[in-house]
Amino acid sequence: MRIDSQVEPLVREALGAAVARDPERSAEAAKALAARGDSDFQYGISLCLAVDSFKLLDLHGGWPGEERITFLAEGFARMEAWAEIEQSTAEAFLAALAEQRDPTSVLPPEVAVRTAFVVGGWLLSAFPPEEQSWEDALDQVLNALEAQPDSRLQ
Repeated sequence: MRIDSQVEPLVREALGAAVARDPERSAEAAKALAARGDSDFQYGISLCLAVDSFKLLDLHGGWPGEERITFLAEGFARMEAWAEIEQSTAEAFLAALAEQRDPTSVLPPEVAVRTAFVVGGWLLSAFPPEEQSWEDALDQVLNALEAQPDSRLQ
């Protein structure tokens, strides 16, 4: 998969805003991504979802089951209370990823998009490989995605 060098920094900023737990920065990052136009916005969302899916899969060595999804959603809701994303929303989002479905099939698009960035930031910062920053973890994920020629983002 080719990582777009114009959109990737905007996705990185949106994830960084989530890691920083900064709602205003998150809103600005979303506006900056949307300002690129529909095509780049959709690509940015797809890239974020690919990062989320990769981290979820990598974290568990495979797709997590229903019980693990519930456990993760509980932890997410507790740790990321600043984002005001309910546990049920996080659970629906994570379950969609684990079932390899588009989260907008179970959540309103604006909720799915916002959740994608907050969950992505959480997965990158709460579960980084040992001695790694969330940014290094993101770079590792992006490198792995770029090395996958059959990625759904091509």
